[in-house]
Amino acid sequence: MKLKRYYVNQNLVVGENVSLEGDEFHHMANVMRTREGDRVELFCGDGNNYLATVYGLSKKHADLHIDSVTKSMAEPNTKLDVYQALAKGDKLSLITQKITELGASKLVLFDSKFCDVKVNTTRANKLDLVTISACKQCGMSTPVQIEGILSIKDVCKKIKSYDKFFVFYENQEGITLKDELLKILKNKNQKVAIMIGAEGGFEQGEIESLKQAGATVVSLGKRILRTETAAIAGAAVVMQLLD
Repeated sequence: MKLKRYYVNQNLVVGENVSLEGDEFHHMANVMRTREGDRVELFCGDGNNYLATVYGLSKKHADLHIDSVTKSMAEPNTKLDVYQALAKGDKLSLITQKITELGASKLVLFDSKFCDVKVNTTRANKLDLVTISACKQCGMSTPVQIEGILSIKDVCKKIKSYDKFFVFYENQEGITLKDELLKILKNKNQKVAIMIGAEGGFEQGEIESLKQAGATVVSLGKRILRTETAAIAGAAVVMQLLD
């Protein structure tokens, strides 16, 4: 039987005890009906899974003893960062959930000319809970880091820190993501980024700035995808080929 998984926002050490509080405790005690003596799996973002035994339950917290640790087999070899234009809250939540399941390392949010969501109304602060929930489901032990909100100028400054930085652009012809990935298949443990525009895409001047900064502009194919579909499809292709 698969053990239930819970996130603890602190370092975990085999042989020591830890308390679970807040939303994770509520889920453990009131939703999953965990009892004293039950065994569960904990993760804290260090790439490991910790086997623990519940030895105490109160109204507000659970006490657990950490029995052993194993390396999570779900952690990726390729470091993939997803640069996503601001979108409505439900779309950002979907993107966060799915790129976590696919093994992405970071979600970087940015604002651009054609974004239809204002910076001060985005619900980006809720995405940490989404990625933790996705980790519990898929077996990942390192939640996606959430960063931003950046400008296009800020993004340009980060491009050189990657082995490959891809920008998805619906008007790009003759250069596809798949073709570019096939060129670098033999390179191991790469740091790769993909960048997805808003529903209205990128302004031409933004594309030129990204190119000059060192980005590779690619097409995802002959169909124009929604921003959330492009993010998920792009992450899936990168991880399938490189990881």
